[in-house]
Amino acid sequence: MPWYAWAYLLMLALIGLAGFRSRLRAGARLAEALGGLAAMAVVMLGVVLFHRGAGAGLLFMGALFLAVLVLAQHSVAQAQRMREAPIPVGERVATALGGLATLPAIAMGAIAVWVRELG
Repeated sequence: MPWYAWAYLLMLALIGLAGFRSRLRAGARLAEALGGLAAMAVVMLGVVLFHRGAGAGLLFMGALFLAVLVLAQHSVAQAQRMREAPIPVGERVATALGGLATLPAIAMGAIAVWVRELG
């Protein structure tokens, strides 16, 4: 894998850990916070599969779909919390950039499934 893929994985790991910490501070249950962390791990696996050119099967496609649902639910819950309580601008910007940085990883996982199905 190229160096920039490793840098991207590191960034995704930091985003996942920050989300985990944020959920725990917001009063979420441990299982819910761990679900978000597991969803980010699935998204990160998609990046690895994409860069290795190995492709991914239907099982990974299902896991990626569930991971995206979990991340979307967490995003909606976080937006609701931001509406209810004043949150510093820096944290709002970090949250938005973290969500945007996750989108290419989701696409890479989907492409890995597509490559496997075509080949």
